[in-house]
Amino acid sequence: MTGNLLGFFIFWGIWLLVPLMIDGTTAISYFIGAWKYERSHRRKRAAFQLESFPSVAVIVPVFNGESYLANCLAALRAQTYPLDKLHVVVVDNHSTDATREVFHVEQAKPFDGRMELISLAFRGKAWALNAGIYMADSDFVCNVDSDTLLREDAIYNMVRAFVMDPKLAAATGTVEVMRPARDDIHPLRKAMAEAEFVEYHVAFRIGRQFQSVTKSLFTLAGAFSFFRKEVLLQTSLYSNTTVAEDTNLTFEVYQNFPGMHVLTVAEAVAYVEPAPDLASLYSQRVRWQRGELEVMSLYPQYLRRNPFKLSGVSTVKSLLIDHTLAFPRVVWTFLFPMMFFMGYSLSLVFSAMVAMYVAYVAIDALYMIVGFALSEGESRRRMRGAWWVFAILPIFRYMTFWFRFGGFLEV
Repeated sequence: MTGNLLGFFIFWGIWLLVPLMIDGTTAISYFIGAWKYERSHRRKRAAFQLESFPSVAVIVPVFNGESYLANCLAALRAQTYPLDKLHVVVVDNHSTDATREVFHVEQAKPFDGRMELISLAFRGKAWALNAGIYMADSDFVCNVDSDTLLREDAIYNMVRAFVMDPKLAAATGTVEVMRPARDDIHPLRKAMAEAEFVEYHVAFRIGRQFQSVTKSLFTLAGAFSFFRKEVLLQTSLYSNTTVAEDTNLTFEVYQNFPGMHVLTVAEAVAYVEPAPDLASLYSQRVRWQRGELEVMSLYPQYLRRNPFKLSGVSTVKSLLIDHTLAFPRVVWTFLFPMMFFMGYSLSLVFSAMVAMYVAYVAIDALYMIVGFALSEGESRRRMRGAWWVFAILPIFRYMTFWFRFGGFLEV
């Protein structure tokens, strides 16, 4: 009897409680890190005002962007940073639509800075970014995707962070998901967009802040990243050897500048469109996972770092959390339906499923509460309106987990 009871607890403990313990511990660590970041970085920056304004080159790679490029450039013209210090370089990545015509219309509008177009005869985002970087004659280089909108104070807040911290080599902003452009979409599609917004918000406001405090930021977001030009020119720039050129460049900055650091500037906000459908979301998450593994293989020295050390980048730590500890989730996905045929009562199996779901709902509710506390302005209002998302967020995360697991299997 005792042996059977012990075996029961070991079985359920390994396959059900371990994933919860890992996610729960990660959540607590992230909360502490985000709180520490709020106290030590964000408040100090908010009280600091720039007295001089370094020049900034904004590189905008675009491919077939006739429907969204104008909005991106309008957001750049609306920046509170002195516009005469901005040099906007739009790199046309061999578009086949009216992208160039849209650019010329926007170029003709009043703008105190410089705005120019480069046209490439071939495709590839890395090539486009590098071409724009070589055209930059500025103190800082900012990379912005053509379907991304910068909040009006984004560049000012970025430059302020770099001026305050001479050891800051590169940074990424907070990326938030906009509301769907149309109101007449299916309710499930609208719910997915809200879940994606909360996922991004929590990831950047909590997860990325924790990584900034512990000097373990894994990637500079391709949608919005910022560099000291002298740092950028001492790297290989963006590489075509991986689908995650932004992560690859992040690791090269770590490798080439060990005395400097990389972090997230929370108050520099960029907005992106939600994934239009499940197929796009699947492709995005597969690409992220594949790119992560490709970059890990390119920098084997980070595999030798202690994964249990809180500070510093360790690819083993990422592998441990994303893959090794994900194995129990894969197992119980198929195990739950089989429990009934293994002699467990249907009520016990159902109760275990409900208990696990409730536990994950509680974890996501805590994430949302902390994310709400760390937000401001429109983000805070939208988080308040999306309070109900905590109930469906475990389903969304579970779905995207399998998408990323598919990327792991493809490598």
